[in-house]
Order: sequence, then structure tokens, then C-alpha cells
Amino acid sequence: MAEPRRHRAASEEKRTRMLDAAEDIMLHEGYAAVTSRNVAARVGIQAPLLHYYFPTIDDLFVALLRRRSERNVERMAAALASPKPLSAWWDLASDPRGTALFFELLAAVNHRQALKAEVGEVAREVRRMQMAVLDDILPDYGLDPDEYPPALVAAAMQGLALALVADEVAGYDTAHEKVRAAMSRLVARLERRRARRRAR
Repeated sequence: MAEPRRHRAASEEKRTRMLDAAEDIMLHEGYAAVTSRNVAARVGIQAPLLHYYFPTIDDLFVALLRRRSERNVERMAAALASPKPLSAWWDLASDPRGTALFFELLAAVNHRQALKAEVGEVAREVRRMQMAVLDDILPDYGLDPDEYPPALVAAAMQGLALALVADEVAGYDTAHEKVRAAMSRLVARLERRRARRRAR
């Protein structure tokens, strides 16, 4: 009875190492560098063993996306439920590692159709969650939902964070540090306004 459990644990550990290696390659060399040979070499195995766990590279990409998106959905839910939801959301959205990986996955979508539906479903799920919370909390910040609809606020937060990280990762001199600092100040000001309004 104990052996199958050990076998499953060993298999899961190998699978995790392969996904970790693929993620690291993607972050440092780009999604195009994620090949069965590169991932296998990073893990220290032969490429055919990689295909035992992931029959195709598309399967590897989809598994990587699902693993990352599950974490991101959990983190986004926690951020939106925190005492300072906009600040927590901005910190999460502008995190260079997570956003850079998502940026690479978005680039891969253009060349790997298997990822397209997966990325679309994750994006819809996260946006629905964001908009539902924003519907409730925008008045707390003194923002009129008719003037600043949840869809606009969500797209602005995510879009700005994605653009900043893309420029950072690419090394472009686009004053992204100033934009990041200004956005952080704006969000902090909104959180102070919310705290005052809720204290009344």
C-alpha cells in the first residue's frame, strides 16, 4: 500500500521540477526557449522522460499556465478581501516575476493555440472576480461606479501593471519607475480616503 503513494509522490516531485525549470527558462530566456531538450537538461533528465509527463510542449505550457493561474486566482482573492484591497491588488499586479511570466504566456498564445482558450478562461475568471468586488467597494473610495465603472478600473490597474513590467523586463527607458511610484501614491491616497469614509 505504501509503495504506490511513494511512487505518486516521486512522480509529482519530478513533474514539479520540470514545471519549475520551464518557468525559470521562460522568465530568463523567453517562452521560445522552453523546449523539451532545454527543460530536460535543466532538470538533469533525458527528453523522452519529459514527454512521459508532458506528451507535447503545448501540454507543458498548459500545465505551467494552470499552476500559475491557480496561485494567481488565490492571491487575487486574498488581495481583494484584504483591509486595503486596491493597494494589495496593485502590489500583486505589479509584481515583476508573476507579471513577467504572464506576459511571456501571452506572447506564447500567438504561436500556441492550445494556450489560447486556457488564457482566455483565466482572464475571464479573474476579471469577473475583480469587477464583482469593485462593484461593492468603489463607493467606499468616493468613486462613482457610473463615472468609473468596475471594468475601467480593473482594466486600468491590470493594463498599467502589465505595461510597466513589460518595459522593466525589456530594459526600456520609459520612466516606468516614476509611473510605478505615482500609481503607488494614488492607490495609497485612495486607501486613506476609504479608511476615513469607513470610520465615519
